[in-house]
Amino acid sequence: MKKKKLIIMMLVAVATSLVLTGCWDSVEINKREYLFAVGIDKEGDTLKFTAEIPKINEGSEEQRIIYSMENNNFADFYNTSYLHSDKAISDRLMQVIVLGEETAKDPEIFKKIFDEIQRSPQMNRRVKICIAKGKAEDIINTEIPSNPIVGRFLSDMLVKLKRESYQDIYTFDEAILHLGQTGNAMIPVVEMNDKSLKIERAAVIKEYELLGFLETEEVESIMLLLNPTKANIKNINIEADEKTLALGAVDVSMTEDIDLDKDKLNVDYYITLYCYVDSFIIGDDSLADENFMNKVKEESLKKISDTTSSTIDKLQHTYKADLLRIKDDLYKFHKQDYEKIMDKYDEVFEAADINVHFKMDIKSIGLVK
Repeated sequence: MKKKKLIIMMLVAVATSLVLTGCWDSVEINKREYLFAVGIDKEGDTLKFTAEIPKINEGSEEQRIIYSMENNNFADFYNTSYLHSDKAISDRLMQVIVLGEETAKDPEIFKKIFDEIQRSPQMNRRVKICIAKGKAEDIINTEIPSNPIVGRFLSDMLVKLKRESYQDIYTFDEAILHLGQTGNAMIPVVEMNDKSLKIERAAVIKEYELLGFLETEEVESIMLLLNPTKANIKNINIEADEKTLALGAVDVSMTEDIDLDKDKLNVDYYITLYCYVDSFIIGDDSLADENFMNKVKEESLKKISDTTSSTIDKLQHTYKADLLRIKDDLYKFHKQDYEKIMDKYDEVFEAADINVHFKMDIKSIGLVK
């Protein structure tokens, strides 16, 4: 019994010692400054870091501190920040990193920044990444009346876009995974919008270099081909017989056929849209007319097909970037054939025949008698 008591007392003593030792190395919360968002702009031969710090230690989540400084890298930025403040700088709660447009156009700087994030022992690997249209500094400095903390505002927006399948990649882990595996990534673009910010377009990144931007409807087309069952399709607004109406899609089904014969790649997507009439003219009986409804289908399919075809053409011939991840399917299901052309895949992708075949089934016309 005495031996048991002695062992318990020793364990308690060791535990107490460990706790007390840990306290010597800890920093109290009121002695820390937590970075919520960091913007990085290219300024000549150096980088300009713009940091946002919520004043959470002063009892208000709605106030923030913003400061900018030029440094060569993240490490210099942290060291300089440490020397200029009486508090410890921490990036454990960082929500968003915004890369300026010119920064993202320089592949060496892009790779350097991603390497530093990957090496950081404390930075959140799920930190969200976006590209600024223009300067990242302007994005971080934006005063948003409804949500003053820009890092929190952008984080909430990106989570919503991801959850509702408006956009694809938004975290550092996801971006570096796709860049490492395929060389390509589609990263959300943040822009000024009156007194707020918006994320509608996407940046095309290839080999750690910003090649250009995709418009909202182009992002939508890509998301439809990547994940049709979860794709968020906006209303299809068309005109038939000089009457305007809008169709909404309630469900989407898709099959795909990929064939690689030597250097010739053929890809066919077969998509069926299950729609309903979302907006028309009350009292108009045209929706009961089969000929009119056929024109509605024809105009709707033409509109969505034209947008999809032009988007694929841009990916193949302007950006030469396989954001459709056809390469992944080739590797999984046609590995032997793919290995023969893997060293010249960009050329094969550019010359590929990629076609999307749409069908439409209008499930409900919403007539009210």
